[in-house]
Formats: sequence, C-alpha cells, structure tokens
Amino acid sequence: MGKMTNEQLREKHYAIWEQLDQMDELKVKENREFTEEECKKYDALVRESAGLTARINAMKSGKDLDALREHKTKDAMLREYLKNCVAKRENASTILQNPVTEGGDQNTIANLEAGGAVPLTIREIIDTKVAGIELPADLRMVTGVIGNEVWPYSINDVEFRVKGEVEKIGEQPLNFAKVNAVPETVAASVAVSHRAIDNAAFDLYGFIVYKLQKGWAIFKAAHVYSPGDWQNNLKGPFAYCTPKELTLDENIGKNLAKEAAEMYDDGFEGIPYFTFSKSTEVELAYTKAIPGVAGDRTVVQDGKCVGYPYTISPFINTDVDSNGELQKSSDTYIGIGHYGYLALQQHGEFRFNVDATSAEVFSRSTIVISLSTDMSLTELSCKVNGGAGTTPKAFKLIKLVGGTTTTE
Repeated sequence: MGKMTNEQLREKHYAIWEQLDQMDELKVKENREFTEEECKKYDALVRESAGLTARINAMKSGKDLDALREHKTKDAMLREYLKNCVAKRENASTILQNPVTEGGDQNTIANLEAGGAVPLTIREIIDTKVAGIELPADLRMVTGVIGNEVWPYSINDVEFRVKGEVEKIGEQPLNFAKVNAVPETVAASVAVSHRAIDNAAFDLYGFIVYKLQKGWAIFKAAHVYSPGDWQNNLKGPFAYCTPKELTLDENIGKNLAKEAAEMYDDGFEGIPYFTFSKSTEVELAYTKAIPGVAGDRTVVQDGKCVGYPYTISPFINTDVDSNGELQKSSDTYIGIGHYGYLALQQHGEFRFNVDATSAEVFSRSTIVISLSTDMSLTELSCKVNGGAGTTPKAFKLIKLVGGTTTTE
C-alpha cells in the first residue's frame, strides 16, 4: 500500500466496513453461516481494517491521540456491554441520556451514558457528511426538544395612511396564526455478528457509529429533499409545492435566477439554496449563463448556480409509491429553498435497545442494536404574510422539461 493521506486511509477504512456489512447482511438474508472462503475473506478484511486503524492512529496529532484514547475506552465499554447482553440478559433496553435508576432492571453502571459514549454518538449521527446527501448549511437540526413546539406568526402589518384634519383613522387589528410541530417516531436496527463483537482488532464502536451515521443521513435527506407524498407527518417542503415547468433551453439560467428573485420580492431576503441531481449539475455546467454573449460563463460555475449555493441530491428526483416506499421519479426537478424556514427537530429521548439472545437473532449468530426517537419536520413559511394553507412561500419546485441548451 503506497503513501496515502489520512483522508484516503479513512475512505478506504469506510469501504472495508461497507464490505463487512454487506457480507453480514447477505448471511442474514440467506439464513446461513459463512463458507470457508467467506470466513477467510471476512478475517482478511478485519485484519486490513486493523492495519488501516494503526496507520491512521500513527498520523494523529497529540490532540487526536487524546481523542483516540477516549475512543478506545468507549470501544471497550461497548464491546463489554454487548458481551454482557449475550451472556447475562435476554435483552437490554435503556434511554440514552437517562440511566435507569428505578425498578428491577436498573442500569446505572452498564448504561453507555455513564462512560460518555452515548452523547458523542448522538452528536456524530446528527453532524454527518455522507456523499450525495449533504443538507444545506442553514438547515440545523435541533435535538432534545421537550414537548411539541408552536411557532406563532404575525399575519399583517400596521398600515399608515394620510388623514384629513378631522378624519378618524380606522383601528387596525394585529392578527396572528401558529404552526405546530407534529413528531413521528423513527427507528433503525443494526445487526452485529458475534464474530465482530469477539474480535478485539475490529473497531466495533466506529463501525456501529458509521452505520448509524449513514442511515440517519439518508433518512433526513430523503425526507427533506423528496417531493414525494410521504404517508406520515415528515413531508419535506417540496412535497407541498406545485411544480412549475421551465424549459431546459438557452434561457434556463435567466429563468432560474428570476424564480429566486421572486422569492426575494416576497420578502425572503436571505440566500436560497438550489438542489438538483448530479446529472442536472452537469447539464447546467455546460449551458451558457447568457446566450449569445462572448465568454465561457455557465449556469453552474465555481460551486454556484446562477450565483447561489447549491447541494447535490438524487432524492430531489424521487416520489413515494402507494406502499409508502421511495422510488426514482421519471421527472427531473430543481428545488429552491430558504431552509431557515424548515424546522428539523429531534424530540425527547434517544432510546437504545440490544436484542442479544432471542431465538431469531441468536440463531443467526448476531445481536440486533436498535435506536428509536421522535422527530418532526415543519415548514414555517406557509403562514407568513397571512398564509392560510400549507403551500410554502420560501420553497419552490421547478420541473425541467425538454429543450435545447446553448453551449457554444
């Protein structure tokens, strides 16, 4: 293995975790044990993972090494915790940030929170970066929300008029509306093999955190970006938008800029984010910004679309079928949004459960780790300036239709 940067080593490490996870998933799906050849491959990947971990650790600074020592402690704690679940308890369930201190199944010492592992896991799940599903910078997820939040909105403004010398000015009421958050319970389960738990060279803590990071990021991006009509209250802002058709021709740059400008004229003065797929980015990057003008300026250039920041996500080109499953759409969309008007919140507790010895999971030589919490996704701009419906005013959905672009 040649010279590699720390980032390249980490990417290779993640790729190995992906392979290990795929092998475990295949074994579970086919309800069988590894073949001799698969066992050799699995063990070789674990050894390679350990070697990469050593190389990554060797490149760490003093501050990084302090974090590494803390990480190793958490890895050992998690491994011991999971082993105890297999050996001593049928299953283990706990609230992540609150140890169980009452009842016959207390969990104050074995609780992961006691060692500081769980709060770090929660922060890493939220602050994740997975290629293709990164969210706009101005969309922040608020955690630990207690109860259901309410956002009051002013509907109208005071209007000044010129009055006559003895004319009485009519009194104006200041009216208000409100938007309520409606949480939904979301959950995920991760199967971990006994082999991974027993192998001290395997970065078990990092592997589990990585898989939860990835799944959480995919879930958020799918619900934020997809215009599909989810059969729950976690619909993204584009699900409430009526698509506006724009022809993908030489005027697409000007027309997209006009759509953003219209939002500014409606009072939304911040900087909106555009969202489109990678193939749309390529199309716009080879389309002249101003047709018939000398120069090589294009609609997408220097990380901006007509001067605005953008994110890349395939989820913008998806819808939801009758079974509530996400599927690729036959249409191509561009989303434009002021994401400060989208409230993404996690409510209450994160709950953590380990199913270690039930017949279903034990027969597969695995344990199943589950995470559950409540989450809400609330579009706020629909009530601005006296809005009465659910149509967002700070978000637009553009449907691209056929045309001919100018590249010369």
